[in-house]
Amino acid sequence: MRIALLGGTGNLGEGLAVRLAKIGYKVIVGSRLEEKAKRIAAEYSKIAEAEIVGMTNKDAAKNCEVAFFTIPWKYAFEIAETLKDELRDKILVSPIVPMKKEGEIFQYVQLPEGSAAEKIASITEGKVVAAFHSIPAERFANLNEKIDWDLLVCGDQEAKKVLTEIAEKMGFRVLDVGPLNVARQLESLTPLILNIIIRNKNKVKKELTIKFI
Repeated sequence: MRIALLGGTGNLGEGLAVRLAKIGYKVIVGSRLEEKAKRIAAEYSKIAEAEIVGMTNKDAAKNCEVAFFTIPWKYAFEIAETLKDELRDKILVSPIVPMKKEGEIFQYVQLPEGSAAEKIASITEGKVVAAFHSIPAERFANLNEKIDWDLLVCGDQEAKKVLTEIAEKMGFRVLDVGPLNVARQLESLTPLILNIIIRNKNKVKKELTIKFI
């Protein structure tokens, strides 16, 4: 299975790339600039000790079966619009969280479509699953970190089935929380967790994760 990481040059992209390649998936790192994608992919390949290729986001979207949107939310919808023909009918994973900072507090940004995942679905006509919103990206990118975390997912039934198989191979315990209209609840967990960290610095770790059960 070929998995594209659109905008996959950040911490979440690195963690996904190296862990997916380690367990045998064909990983494509996408970027606006092909040169950057190839350079980052080469760096990830050394870490994973497996081949990871770099392409433009357009070519990555065209050559995959599953695509992760590892893009800041303010740019994600523009990318989705640009790539909607390449992404139509494919399985799309949205870890996107629309949020803004007001003073020291993070606020979830409610979109007219209900959530970022629902907006991506409306643009692309893809099979969208929402997941990976509150995964600590820096720890996730560290291969010495054992993944034994819960992963909440919601969305298209076929997409959830495929993502569950992928995530369980990485070590996650996947918990299905419903259809795509639940995505706004999952997305809003991220600003909540960030606010907990900010306001309780002496009580919680910077890498706070939540075990749900």
